[in-house]
Amino acid sequence: MLPKNMSSNIEMINPTKLTAYRNNSRTHSKEQITQIENSIKEFGFTNPVLLDKNNEIIAGHGRVLASKKMGIKEVPCLRLSHLSEKQKKAYVIADNQLATNAGWDENILA
Repeated sequence: MLPKNMSSNIEMINPTKLTAYRNNSRTHSKEQITQIENSIKEFGFTNPVLLDKNNEIIAGHGRVLASKKMGIKEVPCLRLSHLSEKQKKAYVIADNQLATNAGWDENILA
């Protein structure tokens, strides 16, 4: 169930119209941006950028940097207008950290 203020519509927006979240504590090296570029080339842009109502990026900073470098004119975006400033800050951290907390099934990887 979506919160009342959350759009379920994907919007296509030029990445130059998006601004980085000023409280984003995650960094992206040139090498990682190249990895993201390669992923986009191989699989397409499969994960939308999450935005607030002002086109400020909540999640997807690396994808936006890669898309700008690649000259992509539109990226899929989903608005999370229902988040307070405190929630946005917490979500940015959670979104980046939760994946790193997962493990790997070594048998399946083999």
